[in-house]
Amino acid sequence: MYKTNYHMHSTFSDGKADPEIYVKTAIEKGFSSIGFSEHGPTKFNKHWELKSERVDEYKNEIKRLKDIHMYEIEIYCGMELDYFPGIEDNAFSKHDIDYVIGSIHYFPGEDGEIYGVDCKFEEFKKTIFDFFSGDTKAMVKEYYGRIIQMIEKFRPEMIGHFDLIKINNNDQQFFKEDENWYKDEVMKVLEIMAKKGTMFDVNTGGITRGFLTDPYPSPWILKEGARLKIPVVLNSDAHIPENIEGNFKEVKEILKESGYRTKMIINDGKWIEVPLK
Repeated sequence: MYKTNYHMHSTFSDGKADPEIYVKTAIEKGFSSIGFSEHGPTKFNKHWELKSERVDEYKNEIKRLKDIHMYEIEIYCGMELDYFPGIEDNAFSKHDIDYVIGSIHYFPGEDGEIYGVDCKFEEFKKTIFDFFSGDTKAMVKEYYGRIIQMIEKFRPEMIGHFDLIKINNNDQQFFKEDENWYKDEVMKVLEIMAKKGTMFDVNTGGITRGFLTDPYPSPWILKEGARLKIPVVLNSDAHIPENIEGNFKEVKEILKESGYRTKMIINDGKWIEVPLK
């Protein structure tokens, strides 16, 4: 069995524990490899981001832990980077790290305000009604369109919490996932991912933190992903060490029911395919 997790946040961004505590927890739980993925710095300098002046400190700390524990566990240094139109050309490659999770957590407004996707319910409503003038379809299309732009421009290894846009849509009051227009937008992205070899961050964080009952992506999307042979990486998006393998058992079963038999892990610095056990 290969226990791995490459989507974790420490006190370098918006996590609640130092990296060393995550490492010790992972070793205790029998993980073979882990990776940290702090929210990378942007021009918005938000409170949840790794500060640009601390990037070297972050990389050096992960290297220190990697050297100390090299005979116990493999440790990798990644980042979760936000995409928005107009982001600088080298944004996803300038940090010299092991991998990138490409995500969209918000839409920056021309006024400098951040309109959230990953946010509280009232903030999400503000995004729909203030940024998209109440047009939910426009929001969904822009969200998935930006994922396509991100893939084509920067080629991140995986897409973070693919359908994060559903986080405040539990009763489907804003959009219904079984409607053809929504499925069409999702399928446009999946076809690009399959073509480019981009992986899913199969993310249990919404379940672990009590927001959702299904992982990102939703099971129907995973079924389409399996059909298109889009690789998956099982992650928990842990912000505390206790959630390092949050809900993995249940989500592995969802993956199997969706048609997946393997997942991707990093071994000796390379992504490889291993059985989903």
